[in-house]
Amino acid sequence: MLAARSLAKATSVDHTRASLRIGLIAALPVVVMLALGTTFFKPDQAVLLGVGAMLVGVAWRAQGPANPPLGTMSAAALMLALSTFVGSLTGRWPWLHLAVLFCFCLAAGLATAIGRRGTVTGNHALIAFVVFGRFPESPANALGLTGLVLIGACAQLIGATLLAAPLAWRRQRNALASAYEHLAELGEGLTKSLQTAAVALEDADRALAAPALFADPQLSGLVSLVAEGRRIRLELVALAAALAHTEREHPELAARARPELEHGLALLEQTLEAIARGFRDGAQSRRADSEAMIRARSQALKAWAEARDDLPAPVLENHLAALGAQVRAAARLAITVLNSDDRHWAAARPSLGSSQRVSGYLDDLQQIRNGISLKTAPGRHALRLAVVVAGTELLVQRLGLPRGYWAVVGAATVLRPEFGATVTRGAERVAGALGGVVIATLISVLLNPQGWGVAAVVGVLATFTYATYPASFAIGTAGMTAMVVFMLHVVSPDSVAIAFDRGLDTVIGGAIGLGAYMLWPTWSRDSLLVRIGLLIDAQRSYLQAVLASLLDGRPGDATLLRPLARRARTAFADAQTSLTVAQGEPGRTGYGHEEAAATLAALRRVAHAIHALRRAGDEPPAPRTELRELGDGTLQALSAIRARTAGEDAQLPPLRKLYRHAGTQHPDAVRVALDELVDAIDATAATLSSEPTAKP
Repeated sequence: MLAARSLAKATSVDHTRASLRIGLIAALPVVVMLALGTTFFKPDQAVLLGVGAMLVGVAWRAQGPANPPLGTMSAAALMLALSTFVGSLTGRWPWLHLAVLFCFCLAAGLATAIGRRGTVTGNHALIAFVVFGRFPESPANALGLTGLVLIGACAQLIGATLLAAPLAWRRQRNALASAYEHLAELGEGLTKSLQTAAVALEDADRALAAPALFADPQLSGLVSLVAEGRRIRLELVALAAALAHTEREHPELAARARPELEHGLALLEQTLEAIARGFRDGAQSRRADSEAMIRARSQALKAWAEARDDLPAPVLENHLAALGAQVRAAARLAITVLNSDDRHWAAARPSLGSSQRVSGYLDDLQQIRNGISLKTAPGRHALRLAVVVAGTELLVQRLGLPRGYWAVVGAATVLRPEFGATVTRGAERVAGALGGVVIATLISVLLNPQGWGVAAVVGVLATFTYATYPASFAIGTAGMTAMVVFMLHVVSPDSVAIAFDRGLDTVIGGAIGLGAYMLWPTWSRDSLLVRIGLLIDAQRSYLQAVLASLLDGRPGDATLLRPLARRARTAFADAQTSLTVAQGEPGRTGYGHEEAAATLAALRRVAHAIHALRRAGDEPPAPRTELRELGDGTLQALSAIRARTAGEDAQLPPLRKLYRHAGTQHPDAVRVALDELVDAIDATAATLSSEPTAKP
């Protein structure tokens, strides 16, 4: 059943993701490098220039976004250069080369812990190491070879930056607009809004923080709007927690408050949508209309706030009033930014970007550290990848297969941490390679291109490959296989033999990779509890920092709390991804999908309660030492729940009793947030009451 689903996915084509324009943009650097190399250098040097541009183009277009991910492409280019140098330098000593390849595989496997960025970078490192390891060079020659590959890679980066990436001011404003659009999803439920808005606000932060050639002239105003958006989101979190508490404890008050609350949320939604439209791409030509719309929505919100009666539940009234004031403040700031928009270019380098980039790198390193264990999917994948790829390399060395390095590349690129992804990718790569053999053979027989005709064929194939890669990995692989054949045609004119060897070796390598995975599969369910445990660790660290500020009576330090909240959110996304993948795997016994889904749902409530507690503790700042015992109890409870994910028998402290003992002398918003936190932690513990055992 799973194999059938994987094969169906491998043969599916998403026509909406194909783009001839982007295919031409990504193909242009490949053709230019090949043409320049043919004109001014030797044929093999021309191929090296083209290969650098080709592989960085693959890092962009292989199931990637329409806008070039310049960070991922840059990382792929650097790893290409490093692997080219080390691979060609160690190629003269087979056993040293094999040992270094083993280490490269371990690193590439662990890099999958950070998602597509790590997977792409690791794959490119392995491809370059294996391919250029077949051409042993002295240190000086290896450095020259690396330089040519890096020049080609930089050409692709420059082309993507100048031709495909939107101007920075447009990207920055679109990112801000997207964040406010997600904040405005109140009609779809507060939970959805809270989940998506956090990620959108982080994306806006990164867009505003990145160095830019043509940055937005009103950058400081946009940064302030992102800060306002964060405050609005936290207030929405607090409102959601207060509403849940009121519905549970005082359902009659919640019922009476709901009509006016829903009307207020609708007005807030309209105002947030107006702000988003004011900064969306193309809105500059309608600036006056955008300002008028934001002003009208803000005035309607103000008129409603002044005319309405207070809600029957004080805690809901306080949060709704605060939300209205914050949204109107954001509207005033948006009008100010739009009014002062002079549309002159600016070469801005926001200073806040450096700390955010460092924080992102540290998060990535932490993700990789978390994967260094055979209990995790990245850890098992790293060991499997190292054994299989090194074993395939040793096999082709002994068999002496012509161009046998493609078998090693095939084994490396087929393997994935997840069962379903490995089967799907294996089918796609094998089918694509065979299709590329057919394409290359037909072109060779029918056209027999020579000289500049080869460059023209490579240009057409590169355009086809990059245009179709996101639509179908199999079709893109077919185009890339044919493109590689004709790039090698420059130095080895027998295209039919090259195509046949490439297809045969890919089938051999793919079969080895798939066979090895079937012998030692990684079930996502095995690492699901590990991911949940890491999520609990992240939430506990976040809660500990929030409680420290609350007990001391000081406002929370955003520079400390924001990275902790981001790590908790990333950990939740990782756990959710593991659950989604596990649900597509064959049925097995152990910790089930239903239990995991219930645990994650409860932990989402824990996260929202911590957010609400953070917001409630900011106003008014005053020491709350009477909450210390309850705060310590919540931290102990999360530690006990964490122990349960490892199969240990751990008892929770009596949180509800501690909550009642804490009394009601602290502000109502804090009491409501703590009530929701206690309830969410108890619910999480209930989902793990069966004391699941972590898989080895």
